[in-house]
Amino acid sequence: MNMPYVVPKHPLEVLQKLNFDEAIEPDDPRFVDTDAARGGGSTQGRMAIKFGLDLATQDFYPTTKKHVLLFGPIGGGKSTELKRFCATLKTGKKLYPILLNVRGEIDINNLRYSDMLMALANAVVRDLAARQLPLDVAAFTKMQLWFTEQVFSDEKTREIASELKGEIEAGFGIPLLLKLMAKFTPTFKNSSVYKTSMREVVQKSFSQFAEAFNELLRAAEKAIKEAGLAERIVLLVDGTDKTTMDDAQRLFVSDAEQLLAIEALVLYTAPISLKYGGTTHGKLDSDLVLPIIKLNERDGTRNDIGWRAMHDILAKRIDLTAFADEATISLLIKTSGGHPREMLRLLQMTCEAAGALPIGDDIVKGAIAKLAADYRFWLQPEDYRLLAEVDLSNGANVGNDERTRNLLWRLALLHYNDGSWRATNPVLLNLEGYCKARADLVREKEAAVIFGKA
Repeated sequence: MNMPYVVPKHPLEVLQKLNFDEAIEPDDPRFVDTDAARGGGSTQGRMAIKFGLDLATQDFYPTTKKHVLLFGPIGGGKSTELKRFCATLKTGKKLYPILLNVRGEIDINNLRYSDMLMALANAVVRDLAARQLPLDVAAFTKMQLWFTEQVFSDEKTREIASELKGEIEAGFGIPLLLKLMAKFTPTFKNSSVYKTSMREVVQKSFSQFAEAFNELLRAAEKAIKEAGLAERIVLLVDGTDKTTMDDAQRLFVSDAEQLLAIEALVLYTAPISLKYGGTTHGKLDSDLVLPIIKLNERDGTRNDIGWRAMHDILAKRIDLTAFADEATISLLIKTSGGHPREMLRLLQMTCEAAGALPIGDDIVKGAIAKLAADYRFWLQPEDYRLLAEVDLSNGANVGNDERTRNLLWRLALLHYNDGSWRATNPVLLNLEGYCKARADLVREKEAAVIFGKA
């Protein structure tokens, strides 16, 4: 029997339970609904409508295929929202979600469309096997041909499946396909030699692979519908927002046609900096953004809903009586800028420096300085100037060049309301580089007014 969740109070216990890579399940006692706090409307509703589903009425009009990107900063809550979306869809009978976290399947630091599609095919086969749904033998015909004609005939890859030769000759089916997928998919993560070979096989025979994958998907959707589980499958891909910018550009822009060859409903997480690059229009659906939590409106007025959400997130990670007073708690929340992971990073550094309780504002200020120092190692003078320019322009979009995208990706610059306005990460506001850049800009503007150049 699971023990009831008790919010930790001792700093060491807080540290023990912090896991930045953990996606919170909707039934987890630490879960906090942040929809209203983000200011972008219902995240689940916006995702569902992309695939033709109205969650409120259950009206469902899906297209044959739809590939959607969900943008957002790393650590902003996309993984948690995907798990929440899965749970919501399972209560209906329209979309059957299959969630794939690619970080556990393939190498996200060296990602290609071939790796992605093999991992997706593996996820579908795994789910079918777990459900033990009956599929016609015809559903495997094209996939069998692809394996036998391409993978097994290639001298660089056929030895991987040599131990399964007897089973292959005996005939195809879900059990064998599951073994094959389990054998080949890990090569995209663990073996640099076989990774290159498998990529070459997929790429040179891509049309055949895509046709086989599509046949398998159609059979899977037919089986799921006949079982009364749902009408269509939706593939939810998490972790693709953490790949390198070059790989993200290649996967979602240069190789978008290969993704679109798969006739499925798919949602991928994507790095926010790619959105601001302006290169994703026209192929994949690319207007879905998960904004971070707003602590203030653009005009500076306090957003109580955002403050309450961040307060609740913190209160479920540490017993707030561990702090000396409410002002110390507010300082930690304020400095997070409304970004959940930034607040947890500050909490981690606070607990590492804490001695005896209660935790005072001097400890929190020390954590803020330590986190700011992490940014100072890589920020350049031009970065500080751009950040100050954004703040002095009341969050205006002053450009989407490579420097701006890098600042967004690395969380030095935060975006709100689906990106309509921006602000410097509050942890940076006391750095000498930022203060100097801001003072220089103010003097330049004042001089321009005096000399009639404004």
